[in-house]
Amino acid sequence: MIFSPEFEKARETAISYIGIDHSKSSGRVRQNLLKKGIAPEIADEVIDYYINLDYINDRRAAKRVALRYKGRRTRAQRMMVSIFIQNGIDIKIAKEMAGNLEDDRDTGRILCESHFPHPSKDDEIAMLKLLARRGYPIGLSRDIVSECLK
Repeated sequence: MIFSPEFEKARETAISYIGIDHSKSSGRVRQNLLKKGIAPEIADEVIDYYINLDYINDRRAAKRVALRYKGRRTRAQRMMVSIFIQNGIDIKIAKEMAGNLEDDRDTGRILCESHFPHPSKDDEIAMLKLLARRGYPIGLSRDIVSECLK
């Protein structure tokens, strides 16, 4: 295949940004290319080129992002969608990958147990606030806190 010099320059810029870990999202690569002065249409061509080679894979990038949010850093699925999008992952893939994560009831309970190993009635408000900050719906948060206080 013969590519234009602009495409080759953009391709080299993208590959140096992606590096060897292969876990950069298409949005992050596009953002980096635009920041380096690459034309948007050429940036899109380069991204499509690397997606076809499986060098850019948003599902792989989402899995990598999700690994950062385990244990005490757990987030609700709906907040994870937002985090995936902030990390340059396509919205459809972000929703799909968030749906594949553990159930919110389980992660919320684990989160409360990690922050409050011996919860008491006095911790109820703090637990609700923690769950709210992490994106859990209030009804589910109340159920989780009730379970933890039993």
